[in-house]
Amino acid sequence: MSHPIMNAAAQRLATAEERRKTARETAFRTWGPRSVTAASKYARRILGHPALTLDWEVLGLLSFEEHLQAFASLNTVGGQHLELYYTDQGGTERILLRVSCVSCPSQHVHEVTSLEQLGQLLSQTPAWQDIGPRNGGNL
Repeated sequence: MSHPIMNAAAQRLATAEERRKTARETAFRTWGPRSVTAASKYARRILGHPALTLDWEVLGLLSFEEHLQAFASLNTVGGQHLELYYTDQGGTERILLRVSCVSCPSQHVHEVTSLEQLGQLLSQTPAWQDIGPRNGGNL
């Protein structure tokens, strides 16, 4: 016959495991919406009001419990695809501009810290000819 403390310990373990399982399932269900919401809020904080126009989408599923991530496609111009990537890993939020070649494996990634700095990064891409505010796109 088992000692009562053994039964109590087994019951406590089962209860704790069930709580952890429920928490993991909840985190999995809410991971995508939390990622998109966090990306929108952080983008608004560093990029200002124009960030409201970004259409954030969930970026795959890695470690859904702690690593929020989303992306917003900006445009494809001159064979380059431009996207913003949001990541929050361990409480460190970042937005990155990813410039990738449509027909080759080349890509460049730069951290975005402000709307002005995003403009500077975009001025180095073919997209600048379409969006540059002065001299036909020249700075």
